[in-house]
Amino acid sequence: MSRHAGQRSRRAVHQRGRLPRPLQPRCGAAPARPWFTFVDEQGWDEVTESERWGVQPLAVGSDLAELESEVGLPPGSLVATVDRYNSDAAAGVDQLHHKDPRWLRPLRAPYAVIDAGRGFGPAFGGRPGSTGVSGFTLGGLRTDLDGAVLDAAGAPVPGLFAAGRASSGIHGFGYVSGTSLGDGTFFGRRAGRAAAAEGR
Repeated sequence: MSRHAGQRSRRAVHQRGRLPRPLQPRCGAAPARPWFTFVDEQGWDEVTESERWGVQPLAVGSDLAELESEVGLPPGSLVATVDRYNSDAAAGVDQLHHKDPRWLRPLRAPYAVIDAGRGFGPAFGGRPGSTGVSGFTLGGLRTDLDGAVLDAAGAPVPGLFAAGRASSGIHGFGYVSGTSLGDGTFFGRRAGRAAAAEGR
């Protein structure tokens, strides 16, 4: 979810390194927006401490309205988002992001908000004071067949191309190291040719 809207942005079924760095609209025309991961106690406890890579929540609490205020989300946004998600989870159908029903369950207090943009702490190669996450994008940017990145309306962003793990991929249930080479080289070549042609 983003600070400016407080809404879900993806299905949230990801390998631990697959948290996105959001694409700034029109290739940097707007300032970067903080992005958060929201989890309840059960979800936090399901990840072993060794697999959290030192990540610590930015805020923890049982009152959604207080969490909104603490992390700077618009009033009512987090409450509405969690209510909508919990309603869908109870019905077994994620109408917004089509999350697989086997991963759907209502979220219950207490909750934690993680600032994904803060990066890892020093123990994991990050800067002092960082308690968030940092990782690689895996299927994060929507592109056409020639690697042109598409905006929310489906129009190409001029001069912006992506391939490999920065865009679409071939993975299904999980991620297998090394298989990035195939789509990275194939689509990277297409994207390179398209970028060169656009630059003429």
